[in-house]
Amino acid sequence: MKKVVIVAISIVFLAALLSVGYSVRASAQESPIPNWIKNTAQWWSQNKTSDSDFLMAIQYLIDHDILHVESVNSNNYINNMSGSNQDGQLEQKLNDLQNRYDALQSKYNLLMQQVKSITAQSSSGSSSANTDSIFAVAVRPVIESDGFFETTTYQGSILKITVEIRDGSGLVLVNTAIPTGVDFQSSARTAVAVSQNVTGTDLSKKDVIFSISSANNQDLQAVDGGSAGGAMAVLLISDLLGKPINQQVLMTGTIQPDGTIGQIGAAADKADAAGQFGAKIFLVPQGQAVVSVQNCTEKTEGPITYQTCTMEQKPLSPMMQSKYGMQVIEINTIQDALKYFNSAT
Repeated sequence: MKKVVIVAISIVFLAALLSVGYSVRASAQESPIPNWIKNTAQWWSQNKTSDSDFLMAIQYLIDHDILHVESVNSNNYINNMSGSNQDGQLEQKLNDLQNRYDALQSKYNLLMQQVKSITAQSSSGSSSANTDSIFAVAVRPVIESDGFFETTTYQGSILKITVEIRDGSGLVLVNTAIPTGVDFQSSARTAVAVSQNVTGTDLSKKDVIFSISSANNQDLQAVDGGSAGGAMAVLLISDLLGKPINQQVLMTGTIQPDGTIGQIGAAADKADAAGQFGAKIFLVPQGQAVVSVQNCTEKTEGPITYQTCTMEQKPLSPMMQSKYGMQVIEINTIQDALKYFNSAT
């Protein structure tokens, strides 16, 4: 919080010193600030995200008319402030601030250029937006206790992911109903990079916003966000290519920069959630269409009974076919996933 206050004050003084002639004020009558903006500000204040991400968050607020830009007379601003402090202490403080925060000058100028660009786009009415959605399966931990011991099991959760593509400056944003960790944001950035490679589309002048929700939004705090990365990539690629998404297909798996689908945990629990949801095909990473089954045998010798248990890997698909009529299929790349999502079941 201290960092936010110091830098905010420094930007105001820097704007006056540079005679840029702009000030930014927040309007209480505009839309509420999205949760991802609050997350970005908090992470930035804790040095958990970059200055560029923080500046892009400010740009988003301006673009959505949450922050307004108005002209001010910077010379009068300085004169008025100087007049209120006759002993010259204020002038010394201004000089100190200028020396300390010179590095912010280029970033501030860049922000002003972005503001002007956004304003020009809005006035010309050139902005456009596309939306589409997909369902993905993630997992959340469930802790059970008998009073002495705690055990952790996993429960599958269905996520609805919507993507919006609109004119912008290359932002990649994730909007959730409640604050979440960084997994969703990291997966979203990788999904956008892979989507550009697969489709040959340049998104440097577009903003891509993923909105993620579930039936119980409180689950989002505990959901494994990385396993939704593959679905994010499928959604964005399908939207860019104008291809419909088969809603009877669900998947789980991370997305890697080279387009491969990475390993996940609790595949059997996620498959069960997909089957309950009504999916006909459930896609999992290569080598994970199996479930560990415990087999125990007993042997009695006199008054003593011995039990021996072993774990055995069994195919997951036959179990899901019998229970839900759903196939479990392994995939290796994002192209494999697209074959199922972009075709009829």
